[in-house]
Amino acid sequence: MKLQFLFTLLLLAVVSPVVAQDGPRYSHTGPTIIKGVRVIDGLGNAPRENQDIVIVDGKIASMGPAGKLATPENALKIDGKGMTVLPGLIDMHVHLQGGWANGTIPGDRYQPRYDEVAVQQRLNAHLYAGVTTVLECGSDHEYILKWRKRINDGEVFGPRFYTTGAPWDQEPSGWEAGNTTGDATFGNSTKVTAIAALPEQMDKYKKDEIEIIKLYSGLSPHAAGFVVKEAHKRDILVIADFWRMNMDRIIMEATGLDGWAHCSPSEIPASSNKWMAENNRFCIVTATLGEAMSGLRVKDEGGKKLMLKEPLIVNVWGEETVKEFYAVYPQIRHNYYDGPEAFYQQNGFGDLSRFRAKFLENIKNAYDAGVLLTGGSDCVYPSLWDGEVMHRELELFVEAGIEPVQAIKCCTYNAAKILRRDKEFGSLQKGMSADILIVAGNPAKNISDTRNVKHVFLSGKQVDRDSLKLNE
Repeated sequence: MKLQFLFTLLLLAVVSPVVAQDGPRYSHTGPTIIKGVRVIDGLGNAPRENQDIVIVDGKIASMGPAGKLATPENALKIDGKGMTVLPGLIDMHVHLQGGWANGTIPGDRYQPRYDEVAVQQRLNAHLYAGVTTVLECGSDHEYILKWRKRINDGEVFGPRFYTTGAPWDQEPSGWEAGNTTGDATFGNSTKVTAIAALPEQMDKYKKDEIEIIKLYSGLSPHAAGFVVKEAHKRDILVIADFWRMNMDRIIMEATGLDGWAHCSPSEIPASSNKWMAENNRFCIVTATLGEAMSGLRVKDEGGKKLMLKEPLIVNVWGEETVKEFYAVYPQIRHNYYDGPEAFYQQNGFGDLSRFRAKFLENIKNAYDAGVLLTGGSDCVYPSLWDGEVMHRELELFVEAGIEPVQAIKCCTYNAAKILRRDKEFGSLQKGMSADILIVAGNPAKNISDTRNVKHVFLSGKQVDRDSLKLNE
């Protein structure tokens, strides 16, 4: 949950794959009609059966009972029988910098990968799995702005891309005791050095068109209050990862935070959830992070190596990378999580196997209280694979006790609402951008059916998923 100890390797550094970048990005860009499909609209409503959806000029032009809508000339026709259409998934916590294996095993096989091939593979993985929007939650500031520009300019193919920029941390300076001078600093994190430096720092984020910033746990709650105040003056939202204090009402009241970057492994009183709901606060729960920290996804497989059978993983990352993951995972767990010298044990985390259960308990309690929840991956931890992980996130929402259509709402509409884009995308309504995922089966009854991806549309264009596969 802190980039300071998440170490600089992308998964694909274990092999040297060829990532498809040239050739078709879209297999169809004109009008489309999806016929006779089940519709889950992302708004939490019951599915509507046997519907037609017409897409024109990148938007949903009309929806209605099958056979009742006019078919545009030269439209692509998709037979939706036995399939379900839902909004494209939104991952609200990704990192383009960082990775899971650097320094965890002997030898020098694992090297940092920030090159175009590495990043393109991660972007491909999101789209291949039907994740059409991401919020990048903390990387080197200028690095991530360059990637955002390249994606927005069409130079690089990827999902809709938002970023918090560099996360905010604190440089020990004594300014809390009265020092009001200091230089504005930027980089892998934006260091809060003085009250006087905050306006210049925040002006840069506003100029860089960043609408949500992220605070790290190195920042004191006292300092966080000053940061939040400057952000709100500029209509910038603020989320935080304060680890054990996540979801704490007192911290939110004291600082003015808008939301949390993670759920919490701590006991959260009902009063905190009630306050968050009544005061329109939100939480990006990253249920899959709780599972990754616990190590239970791999343990639950009982040695069957089920990730090797998951197309959303293997088709993008490659079989050799997945095999390598399983080979090194026991030592990763020992070196970083469970061994006596591991980071988490040195910092007093104790038995991590409880984390998944506590995350799911806190998610359900917050949901029942009416807190606005959304999903995210923090996809720099072992067992989290970009793209595929959001389908696991949905499954964990349901395991927590949330109905499937409501889980889908959390990971589509709710995310768009937090991004303040819910009038543009995140649900299936007339006039909305056609960011669409079409899957075989009925996720309203079996949430894992979202994994059966058949078609992905981004802004009304059909993504050529075959061009996103890894060529080993």
